[in-house]
Amino acid sequence: MERTGDKLFEKALEYPATLDTVPKIKATTPLIITFDSQTVNDTSLALDQALVSFQHVDTKNEVALPARAVKSTDSYKMDVSRKNFRLHFSSAPGVYNVALVLGSFKQGGLLYDLGNVEMVAPKSTKAKKPVAVYGPKPEIHHRFAEPQKMPNILVSLFFTGLVVVPFIGLLAGWAHLGVNADKLQMEPIGSVIFMGLIAAYITLAISYWIGVKLFPTLTYALVLALPTYLIGQYALSKRIEKHI
Repeated sequence: MERTGDKLFEKALEYPATLDTVPKIKATTPLIITFDSQTVNDTSLALDQALVSFQHVDTKNEVALPARAVKSTDSYKMDVSRKNFRLHFSSAPGVYNVALVLGSFKQGGLLYDLGNVEMVAPKSTKAKKPVAVYGPKPEIHHRFAEPQKMPNILVSLFFTGLVVVPFIGLLAGWAHLGVNADKLQMEPIGSVIFMGLIAAYITLAISYWIGVKLFPTLTYALVLALPTYLIGQYALSKRIEKHI
């Protein structure tokens, strides 16, 4: 066992010897077990399985931790770090039986009972339960946003009137070009449908200005485009034929 580099307890065992005392293991004094394996001919033996088993003497619950190979010394090492101690032993302190579980495909397996150790859990600090306090809460004061200062009504009416200017300009342009509805009776059906589609376009533009989104407006405009072109072409051709 070590703490900040100082060895508090050290015991060397040779199979089948066991510990003659029960050392106490704490979270601040982690347990380190190192061992090597040899054949009957005193040659180094590579293990295919190396585990350290901790079995609680009372509850019989078992924790198996792997031992890693240390190539520089041809040995194996297992340490119960603070993290492993809190994970496996803090909630279940007591006396544990420690054993090596070794296995080799060539030499078979071995269960080596090392003895007992006592895992001492740290003193638990119970968190205080929150106390429910019933009673009036402090008053909540709301502050609403102040209304924005709006421009004068005359300014709003002026810019609203500007919206009508392009339509007035359109009518003035038609009057200048001599556009009139005198000859619509030459093809009344086609002319009425064509003018209705033009009115639908104007309605669609007003709807977009009021609140319709851009992509739905473009979809409706594409739907109106083909019949407007075909009806306009039909009405114009019929008028030209009757004029001739």
